[in-house]
Formats: sequence, structure tokens, C-alpha cells
Amino acid sequence: MGPFDDKTYRSVRVSSIHCNRLPRRLAKCGQSVSLAFHNLGCSVPRKGMVLMSPEYESYCVNEFTAEIYILQHPNNSKIKIGFEATVFIENIRQKVLITHMEKEITTGQKAKVRLKFLQYPDLVGEGSKLFLRNGRTKAMGTVSEVTKIPTQIIVTEDDVIN
Repeated sequence: MGPFDDKTYRSVRVSSIHCNRLPRRLAKCGQSVSLAFHNLGCSVPRKGMVLMSPEYESYCVNEFTAEIYILQHPNNSKIKIGFEATVFIENIRQKVLITHMEKEITTGQKAKVRLKFLQYPDLVGEGSKLFLRNGRTKAMGTVSEVTKIPTQIIVTEDDVIN
């Protein structure tokens, strides 16, 4: 499960699975379920975390490039480097900062921008749809490139199944 704030993934043991308040023996990929974890410790899961097999490449993303289109921006002012907004990408909701852009843009214009997560790294894939919002400013776009940060998987003795 991860990525955690320290850019790591941790192995966890699922103690129970529920779907529509009914216990289940297994869950399939893409299914919406509630999970209870055995001995998770002080780490609390947050929205946006993923549960994945250790065989998959584990990484997290702190910065990514996206092609955005401004749907609405008040007062005909321009969006510049340093603009902060809340980004929505699948199950992620987090503040981002524009660190680089081709040109300053306003309502009805497109640009390629470099965005940086302000709170913690998350798992973002290329091609993911995004929505940006800050007050009355709204934009939509697609993630075109991600800067992957390699991570490690922390395995505790309690999580090893004999």
C-alpha cells in the first residue's frame, strides 16, 4: 500500500473485505470494496493511496507535465508560473503549483504546464485525465509525462506469510 509521505510503499495484510456491507472472500480489480488491515500501526491510509502487488513497479510522482485547457478564468487576467490550484486526478485531490509553462494563458487557451504536488507524492499515470480548480478558475487536461521517483517496499515481520 502506498505511496506514504516518505515516498515508500508498505506491505500490508488484509484481515477482511466487505462489499455493500457484506463480507467477501475476494475482491477483483476495479471493484469498490472496504478493506480492514491487520496490524497497520501508526500509518493511516489516506485518499489516493493504492493497493498493489509487490511484482509491479512501485514508484511515486512529485512532478508531472500536463496539457491543459482553461475553461474559465475571471477578469481576463493571465495564469502564470507560481499559480496554485487543486488538482483532481482519478481518486487524487491535492494542491499543485505551476512550476513551468510554455506561455501565459487565459480563458479558452491551451498550454503545456509542469505541475508539482505541494503536500505529498502520489501515483499518477500518463494519459490520466485531470481537472484543476482555484476559486472561479477551472481547467481540464491530460497528464502527458510523469517524473517517476523510485520507491522501496517496506516489509515487516508481521506481514510475511509462512
